[in-house]
Amino acid sequence: MAFQPVPRTAKFALVHRVPWGDEHVNILYFTRVGDWGIPELAQACTAIAQAWGNDVMPNLSSRTAFVRIESRGERAQDDVSFEFVVPSPIAGSRGGDALPPQCCFCVTHLTGLTGRSNRGRTYFGMLSENDTTAGLLDEARAIGLRNGLESLRNIMSGLGWYHVVVSRVRNRVRLPVAQTVEVIGYKYTDLVIDTQRRRAVGRGS
Repeated sequence: MAFQPVPRTAKFALVHRVPWGDEHVNILYFTRVGDWGIPELAQACTAIAQAWGNDVMPNLSSRTAFVRIESRGERAQDDVSFEFVVPSPIAGSRGGDALPPQCCFCVTHLTGLTGRSNRGRTYFGMLSENDTTAGLLDEARAIGLRNGLESLRNIMSGLGWYHVVVSRVRNRVRLPVAQTVEVIGYKYTDLVIDTQRRRAVGRGS
Protein backbone atom coordinates (compact mmCIF):
# COMPACT_ATOMS: atom_id res chain seq x y z
CA MET A 1 0.00 0.00 0.00
CA ALA A 2 1.35 3.43 -0.95
CA PHE A 3 2.59 5.72 1.81
CA GLN A 4 -0.05 8.18 3.00
CA PRO A 5 1.35 11.48 4.30
CA VAL A 6 -0.11 13.20 7.37
CA PRO A 7 0.70 16.93 7.27
CA ARG A 8 2.55 18.44 10.27
CA THR A 9 2.09 15.21 12.26
CA ALA A 10 4.34 12.81 14.15
CA LYS A 11 3.59 9.30 15.36
CA PHE A 12 4.69 8.22 18.84
CA ALA A 13 4.66 4.49 19.65
CA LEU A 14 4.88 3.85 23.40
CA VAL A 15 6.30 0.37 23.94
CA HIS A 16 5.69 -1.75 27.05
CA ARG A 17 7.42 -4.98 28.01
CA VAL A 18 5.15 -7.75 29.27
CA PRO A 19 6.07 -11.05 30.96
CA TRP A 20 4.69 -13.18 28.15
CA GLY A 21 3.75 -12.72 24.52
CA ASP A 22 4.61 -9.68 22.43
CA GLU A 23 5.28 -6.13 23.55
CA HIS A 24 2.27 -3.86 24.06
CA VAL A 25 2.28 -0.67 22.00
CA ASN A 26 0.10 2.40 22.39
CA ILE A 27 0.22 4.79 19.41
CA LEU A 28 -0.50 8.51 19.71
CA TYR A 29 -0.39 11.20 17.02
CA PHE A 30 0.54 14.82 17.63
CA THR A 31 0.54 17.76 15.23
CA ARG A 32 2.93 20.70 15.44
CA VAL A 33 2.64 23.96 13.51
CA GLY A 34 5.72 25.22 11.67
CA ASP A 35 9.00 23.51 10.95
CA TRP A 36 10.29 20.78 13.25
CA GLY A 37 12.86 18.00 13.22
CA ILE A 38 14.76 15.57 15.45
CA PRO A 39 15.36 18.05 18.33
CA GLU A 40 11.61 18.66 18.64
CA LEU A 41 10.87 14.92 18.46
CA ALA A 42 13.44 14.29 21.19
CA GLN A 43 11.93 16.99 23.42
CA ALA A 44 8.44 15.57 22.86
CA CYS A 45 9.56 12.03 23.69
CA THR A 46 11.11 13.20 26.94
CA ALA A 47 7.87 14.95 27.91
CA ILE A 48 5.71 11.96 26.95
CA ALA A 49 7.92 9.56 28.90
CA GLN A 50 7.70 11.70 32.03
CA ALA A 51 3.92 12.15 31.82
CA TRP A 52 3.27 8.48 31.00
CA GLY A 53 5.50 7.32 33.81
CA ASN A 54 3.96 9.68 36.35
CA ASP A 55 0.28 9.50 35.42
CA VAL A 56 -0.44 6.28 33.49
CA MET A 57 1.90 3.60 34.81
CA PRO A 58 0.66 3.93 38.43
CA ASN A 59 -2.67 2.56 37.15
CA LEU A 60 -1.23 -0.51 35.39
CA SER A 61 -0.03 -3.87 36.63
CA SER A 62 3.44 -4.19 38.11
CA ARG A 63 3.97 -7.04 35.62
CA THR A 64 4.39 -4.56 32.75
CA ALA A 65 7.08 -1.93 32.20
CA PHE A 66 7.28 1.12 29.92
CA VAL A 67 10.59 0.81 28.05
CA ARG A 68 10.82 3.12 25.01
CA ILE A 69 9.16 5.49 22.54
CA GLU A 70 9.58 5.11 18.79
CA SER A 71 8.75 8.40 17.08
CA ARG A 72 8.75 9.47 13.44
CA GLY A 73 7.36 12.21 11.28
CA GLU A 74 4.44 11.26 9.06
CA ARG A 75 4.86 14.18 6.63
CA ALA A 76 6.83 12.15 4.08
CA GLN A 77 8.01 8.58 3.63
CA ASP A 78 11.59 9.59 4.46
CA ASP A 79 10.66 11.88 7.38
CA VAL A 80 12.84 12.16 10.49
CA SER A 81 12.65 9.63 13.33
CA PHE A 82 13.90 9.35 16.90
CA GLU A 83 13.94 6.52 19.43
CA PHE A 84 13.83 7.36 23.13
CA VAL A 85 14.87 4.58 25.48
CA VAL A 86 13.57 5.03 29.01
CA PRO A 87 16.76 5.16 31.14
CA SER A 88 15.24 2.87 33.76
CA PRO A 89 12.13 0.94 32.64
CA ILE A 90 9.09 2.20 34.53
CA ALA A 91 7.00 -0.63 35.98
CA GLY A 92 3.32 -0.36 36.73
CA SER A 93 2.37 0.19 40.36
CA ARG A 94 -0.61 -2.11 40.84
CA GLY A 95 0.20 -5.33 42.69
CA GLY A 96 -1.37 -8.75 42.39
CA ASP A 97 -1.58 -11.05 39.41
CA ALA A 98 -2.04 -9.48 35.99
CA LEU A 99 -4.99 -10.17 33.74
CA PRO A 100 -4.17 -11.91 30.43
CA PRO A 101 -2.41 -9.58 27.96
CA GLN A 102 -5.46 -9.29 25.69
CA CYS A 103 -7.54 -7.74 28.51
CA CYS A 104 -7.53 -3.96 28.36
CA PHE A 105 -9.49 -0.82 29.19
CA CYS A 106 -10.64 1.54 26.44
CA VAL A 107 -10.58 5.34 26.68
CA THR A 108 -12.03 7.30 23.74
CA HIS A 109 -10.41 10.43 22.28
CA LEU A 110 -13.04 13.13 21.75
CA THR A 111 -12.87 15.75 18.99
CA GLY A 112 -16.31 17.33 19.20
CA LEU A 113 -17.22 15.74 15.86
CA THR A 114 -19.27 12.61 15.23
CA GLY A 115 -18.39 9.53 13.22
CA ARG A 116 -15.74 6.85 13.52
CA SER A 117 -13.23 8.85 11.47
CA ASN A 118 -13.33 11.59 14.09
CA ARG A 119 -12.69 9.44 17.17
CA GLY A 120 -9.62 7.68 18.46
CA ARG A 121 -9.07 5.15 21.25
CA THR A 122 -6.35 4.08 23.62
CA TYR A 123 -6.44 0.52 24.95
CA PHE A 124 -4.61 0.32 28.27
CA GLY A 125 -3.00 -2.87 29.59
CA MET A 126 -1.79 -4.80 31.46
CA LEU A 127 -4.34 -4.56 34.25
CA SER A 128 -4.17 -6.01 37.75
CA GLU A 129 -6.67 -8.60 38.94
CA ASN A 130 -6.83 -6.66 42.20
CA ASP A 131 -8.44 -3.75 40.34
CA THR A 132 -11.28 -5.76 38.79
CA THR A 133 -14.60 -7.11 40.02
CA ALA A 134 -16.85 -9.33 37.90
CA GLY A 135 -15.31 -8.13 34.64
CA LEU A 136 -15.37 -4.45 35.57
CA LEU A 137 -12.41 -2.18 36.24
CA ASP A 138 -12.42 -0.25 39.52
CA GLU A 139 -13.52 3.31 38.84
CA ALA A 140 -10.44 4.81 40.50
CA ARG A 141 -8.25 3.10 37.90
CA ALA A 142 -10.53 4.17 35.04
CA ILE A 143 -10.39 7.78 36.20
CA GLY A 144 -6.62 7.55 36.60
CA LEU A 145 -6.13 6.29 33.05
CA ARG A 146 -8.40 8.93 31.55
CA ASN A 147 -6.70 11.66 33.56
CA GLY A 148 -3.33 10.35 32.45
CA LEU A 149 -4.23 11.16 28.85
CA GLU A 150 -5.47 14.61 29.90
CA SER A 151 -2.19 15.30 31.66
CA LEU A 152 -0.19 14.19 28.63
CA ARG A 153 -2.26 16.35 26.28
CA ASN A 154 -1.79 19.42 28.49
CA ILE A 155 1.96 18.92 28.79
CA MET A 156 2.39 18.40 25.06
CA SER A 157 0.28 21.43 24.11
CA GLY A 158 2.57 23.52 26.29
CA LEU A 159 5.41 22.41 23.99
CA GLY A 160 3.47 23.22 20.82
CA TRP A 161 2.27 19.66 20.08
CA TYR A 162 -1.46 18.94 19.80
CA HIS A 163 -3.01 15.49 20.17
CA VAL A 164 -4.94 14.56 17.04
CA VAL A 165 -7.01 11.76 15.54
CA VAL A 166 -5.72 10.76 12.10
CA SER A 167 -8.40 9.98 9.50
CA ARG A 168 -7.09 7.91 6.59
CA VAL A 169 -10.43 6.94 5.02
CA ARG A 170 -13.51 9.04 4.28
CA ASN A 171 -16.75 7.60 2.87
CA ARG A 172 -14.96 4.25 2.45
CA VAL A 173 -12.32 5.83 0.20
CA ARG A 174 -8.65 5.98 1.21
CA LEU A 175 -7.48 9.59 1.10
CA PRO A 176 -4.32 10.56 -0.80
CA VAL A 177 -3.38 12.75 2.17
CA ALA A 178 -4.67 11.87 5.65
CA GLN A 179 -6.64 14.42 7.64
CA THR A 180 -6.27 15.28 11.33
CA VAL A 181 -8.79 16.43 13.93
CA GLU A 182 -7.61 17.86 17.25
CA VAL A 183 -8.53 15.97 20.41
CA ILE A 184 -10.37 18.10 22.98
CA GLY A 185 -10.95 15.55 25.73
CA TYR A 186 -11.30 11.91 26.78
CA LYS A 187 -14.00 9.62 28.16
CA TYR A 188 -14.75 6.00 28.94
CA THR A 189 -18.22 4.69 28.15
CA ASP A 190 -18.34 2.07 30.92
CA LEU A 191 -16.07 0.08 33.22
CA VAL A 192 -16.23 -3.15 31.20
CA ILE A 193 -12.84 -4.72 30.51
CA ASP A 194 -12.38 -5.11 26.76
CA THR A 195 -10.49 -7.72 24.76
CA GLN A 196 -8.00 -7.04 21.98
CA ARG A 197 -7.37 -10.31 20.20
CA ARG A 198 -4.20 -9.02 18.57
CA ARG A 199 -2.66 -8.66 22.03
CA ALA A 200 -3.17 -12.31 22.82
CA VAL A 201 0.00 -14.36 23.14
CA GLY A 202 1.48 -15.06 19.71
CA ARG A 203 -0.74 -12.65 17.79
CA GLY A 204 1.47 -9.54 17.89
CA SER A 205 0.98 -6.16 19.52
